[in-house]
Amino acid sequence: MSDVLKALTELHDHYAAHYREQGTHPVTEYIKEWNAPCYVGQPKGDEIHWEAVVQAPRIDFTNVEQGLEMPIHESVKDFFSGYWAGDLDVSFRDIQLTLLQVMLPMDAERLQKNLIGHVLMKQRLQQPITLFIGVGIEDDLMLTVHNDNGAVGLEYAGKDQHQILAGDLESFLRELKPL
Repeated sequence: MSDVLKALTELHDHYAAHYREQGTHPVTEYIKEWNAPCYVGQPKGDEIHWEAVVQAPRIDFTNVEQGLEMPIHESVKDFFSGYWAGDLDVSFRDIQLTLLQVMLPMDAERLQKNLIGHVLMKQRLQQPITLFIGVGIEDDLMLTVHNDNGAVGLEYAGKDQHQILAGDLESFLRELKPL
């Protein structure tokens, strides 16, 4: 198991414990057609409880790498191919973020298409390649991983990373607190 996957596992464990202490599970949007493996119980309106489930088999990024003719940073592949889960609302120091997760293979395909679109935009703008893993509370603020060096930072759509939060995804994940 990679260091990123270990850190992600610990984060999911802390996240679940945070909700258990409140006597509940985290909630996500309920999409009836999905029947996601992470769904728990029955939906209540347009929401349903969820808990992280280990992906088996894990998401494969080979098609994305071949299509882009470039490797995807290993930490990003590990991050998105560990669990079927709802998104994680977290804080990093004083910054509120939502870490994106995938709930089932169809969601993973959608994510991969969006990652390809993001990379193509970065190439068109002649900017360093980053890969998004989350969003901030401000419009167009993304949490990204620099594809060359693995640094985790914040950037606005169409712009370079403007604030580096951590040198690598593992150390970033270890500093997060559930909200």
